[in-house]
Amino acid sequence: MLREPLPRNPRPVRAAAAAAAAAALALTAAGCGTSARGATGTVKIGYFQGAVAGPEAVVAADKGLSAKVPGKIELRPIDSGVAGMAQLRAGAFPFVAGVGNPPFTGAFTSGTDVKAVYVEGIDASGLAVHGTIRTPRDLRKVGVLVGSTLDFQLRGWLKSQGLAGAVQIASFASEAAEAAAWKAGKIDAVYISQSFLLELQKHKARVLVRSTDIAKLGYAAVNMLAVSTPYARQHPEVVQALVCQLSKAEALVKGPQADKYIAPAAKFVGVAPADAIAATKSYPYIPASEEGAWLKGPDGTAATGKLAQNFKLTAEFLVTQGRAKTVPDPARIARHIDPSFWDKAQSGGCK
Repeated sequence: MLREPLPRNPRPVRAAAAAAAAAALALTAAGCGTSARGATGTVKIGYFQGAVAGPEAVVAADKGLSAKVPGKIELRPIDSGVAGMAQLRAGAFPFVAGVGNPPFTGAFTSGTDVKAVYVEGIDASGLAVHGTIRTPRDLRKVGVLVGSTLDFQLRGWLKSQGLAGAVQIASFASEAAEAAAWKAGKIDAVYISQSFLLELQKHKARVLVRSTDIAKLGYAAVNMLAVSTPYARQHPEVVQALVCQLSKAEALVKGPQADKYIAPAAKFVGVAPADAIAATKSYPYIPASEEGAWLKGPDGTAATGKLAQNFKLTAEFLVTQGRAKTVPDPARIARHIDPSFWDKAQSGGCK
């Protein structure tokens, strides 16, 4: 099989992930992450592997960037956002990098004391359709990874098109299964991540709408840096340094010396340097000029920012999925977004 760039974080909600999350949540959350930077001076970060070199991997691989973070960075692989947030709550590590909005929102609505301090990027995905599908009104049956960020985006887009309930959604446990169903003609469309999208385009699939288009409607698949609130209170200097260096890493991988920074990071994400370079250069990271608008609104509060609105829509999705009981009010949502580290980074707070 051709080695296509893999999705950075498809965030599936599989039975195994749910079981792992339940088991982790059963552990004590006392001191939630506060011991993760102890006598060894380590800064433990849960992260996703895949073709894209996330900024945490770039920082960990580059001595010039990592030296500005107090303590030694230790990356801990996770296989789903749900399990990663459960491990954060249990104290395995204080940070999760690249976590998506459904697992993050699900975590804080169920009592996890966590904050989003930096928005890394938006997932790359799209709606692949057969040639007979020319407009959204032609859709009859669409496949998607059940309970994922992609599921959230697809349902939001269908709602925006006035097609909620009119189009049948076929839920799949894996993206490979839904791609196979599309190839076999069992479904006329599939909303799927970039690596599979590239493969389907080789089989004459047409992309009807992309994740970046859907994000403009408010249904963004957002990847964030999440941190345990108790840890952030005890070690604000570590959180500040990570926000600064992750932002710098994202700028470097889009710059003229991108290969120099991406290639060493490939060892953390588990692919060949060439694959990591190709995938990372095309990944839609949030530009620094747009970061502030995600974390807070025109009035300067987190409650009116794009991220807060995204969490509200995500919570509505989780309620329909039976994964959350209620949609939090704006004040509760805002308590889990902290723009202060980004604000400080923009006012000379990065050393």
